[in-house]
Amino acid sequence: MTAPGEPGLDSTYEHLITLWTSGVRDYHTMLSDYLTANSIFVAVIGLILSQASLALSFTVLIVLLCVFGILLCVQMAIVLGRLSGQNALWEWRLRGIEQDPQWHEEKLMTNLHRLHEIRQPIADRRNEPPVFEPNWAFRQHRQWWAHRAISFPWFFGIVYAVLLVWSVTKLLNA
Repeated sequence: MTAPGEPGLDSTYEHLITLWTSGVRDYHTMLSDYLTANSIFVAVIGLILSQASLALSFTVLIVLLCVFGILLCVQMAIVLGRLSGQNALWEWRLRGIEQDPQWHEEKLMTNLHRLHEIRQPIADRRNEPPVFEPNWAFRQHRQWWAHRAISFPWFFGIVYAVLLVWSVTKLLNA
């Protein structure tokens, strides 16, 4: 039983679900924004490189864009990693509430955890099919390369690093 003035399990669960869904939305919004920004940087660099005669000033511009792009990748990894960790905390709290003996509602986060992390099928005889099996994507979900907070910054960071090395070499040879 909850003491007067303290929120009950239902209220806490509802607040945490709101935080979790907002966090998931924010994660995907930030990911989309960072992908757009990095794509624009790479497109501008590609446009500059496509010019037949590359002036010294354009090479310096490429160096600057690459440096800012690398900083953007570092920021992307930090922000997406933080949001991902924060969402994991909300999921963890929600699973804790679902494990409480007073909780008699659906155990959504526990089932999601079983499916994602433990890769166990979820059974619900009222549904068709009665068992939901984790597919290939669920099995690959925890691989390092499948984490967008890791793989996208690495991908764009490598592109920027290669272009940075090329443009610095071009500047030194000029």
